[in-house]
Amino acid sequence: MRHVLIRLDLELPRPYLNQYQRELRDREAELVELTAQWDAERSMREEKAYIPSRPYVPMPPDPHVRFLAYGTELEILWDVVDDLLSVLCSEPLPPETLPFVARWNSGARRTKRITEPLNRLLIESRSVYEVASDQRGLQRRMEEGLSEALAMASDAAESSGYPAARRYLGRARDKLFAVHADASGAYVDLIRAVEAVACPMFLPRNPLPTLGKVRDHLRDADAKYEYVLTDKSGTQGTTTGVVAMLTDLWEGHGDRHAGGPREVPVSQEAAEAALSVATALVTLFSRSAVRLRPAGQRRA
Repeated sequence: MRHVLIRLDLELPRPYLNQYQRELRDREAELVELTAQWDAERSMREEKAYIPSRPYVPMPPDPHVRFLAYGTELEILWDVVDDLLSVLCSEPLPPETLPFVARWNSGARRTKRITEPLNRLLIESRSVYEVASDQRGLQRRMEEGLSEALAMASDAAESSGYPAARRYLGRARDKLFAVHADASGAYVDLIRAVEAVACPMFLPRNPLPTLGKVRDHLRDADAKYEYVLTDKSGTQGTTTGVVAMLTDLWEGHGDRHAGGPREVPVSQEAAEAALSVATALVTLFSRSAVRLRPAGQRRA
């Protein structure tokens, strides 16, 4: 057996020791830098590879469901999904429903199991469709600005005591953005939404009020009303602009009456424009943007 004797009483010369310590510090600094660089690269890789946790959507076990999912032609696939939502899902429970009642409602639980993963898939695939607000069908996505304006008009009508206007706006939206849009039907509901606010406000004693009569009344009695937007002189504005909007909405419904030479089917583009006009009118009337002038300020 070979024995190795290590002497511990030897000392390195000072220049060698200083060089060793300097190289050791440089090595440690380099190691710290490499470690930080490696940690940063690892974090970047983890962020790129990160997938948010979400419920797993299993393959449907029922062979009939698999057949519908993979055996349906693309041309009618949206129709099949729309019809299935109508059959299988239920409308949202009223807001005042107690939590434990909602939790044990079988229809609400089944609807949630169907609509939540479907809506997620539609969002991730950037589909033009989304689950409708009543959860019983599909609808085309609305532009965010138009959706916010519609919600604002509905809330204004509800808070001002005109809940029918909110219902008509919702019906018009559903018809206009359905898988098979009904532009003419949506236009009818848009006119009714404005009438639901304007008729009791401006023609409370008229037994047969219409939007056209409201338009004529504001036009003929312009001296009695004021508009919150002022003119360039600083005085309260007139109803001229509002009357023009009412005229566009009223006369734009080209297929209101059949058999005449001016019967023109309402296009999708025209109905969407009418939605913007009706939304603005409902908001203006609900917030009293057009109101009676004080008795001493009425024009002759």
